[in-house]
Amino acid sequence: MTQIDIFFTSFESQMEQHLFERYLSLLPPDLRERNSRYIHWQNRHSHLLGKLLLLEALKARGIRTDIWDYLAYDSYQRPYLNSYTYDFNISHSGNLVLCAIGKNVRLGVDIEENKKINFNNFKSVMTAAQWDEVHKAEDPINIFYKYWTIKESVIKADGRGFIIPLDQLEVKDNVVQYEGRQWFVKDFKFANAYSAALASDQLSSYSVYHKSFY
Repeated sequence: MTQIDIFFTSFESQMEQHLFERYLSLLPPDLRERNSRYIHWQNRHSHLLGKLLLLEALKARGIRTDIWDYLAYDSYQRPYLNSYTYDFNISHSGNLVLCAIGKNVRLGVDIEENKKINFNNFKSVMTAAQWDEVHKAEDPINIFYKYWTIKESVIKADGRGFIIPLDQLEVKDNVVQYEGRQWFVKDFKFANAYSAALASDQLSSYSVYHKSFY
């Protein structure tokens, strides 16, 4: 069974500017420029903290070289590490940021704050059976985000994103199959009012590690 590690951090307020700039200096120019495009400080922090978690995840596995030389993007703009056997995926929502990493595995992770939504705006993302389960549930928001995070983790693992129609992703016995490919999925409550899910192309176990940056 493959081991996947999930590193996470949280933030409630802005970093002091000197600390933010010091952390930002650890990123290559293209990622620093990308960070500067975000209008809201929360998005700049989430972007930066996700990359810092990736560095921490690789350090935990003995990789301390300048990994930015190996960061590449496929035709769907999914990031990966060229010349390494590790796959990683980053997700953030609200004030939480996650980075999942595994060796010799393809994976995706998603976290979502359980905000109230208008279900009518999301009719196209669930199967009929899933919608039936959502609407009959005592806590429909919880069931909705359970399926939403599972679907997001699968399309992130696949790499094609929303090109994949979400309403075609059925979950049976913690497995999602699409176009002949099988994804093992796990959903879990990551924190109060947050749902998260992990998808991988191999049976896996996972461990969670907290990292504080300020």
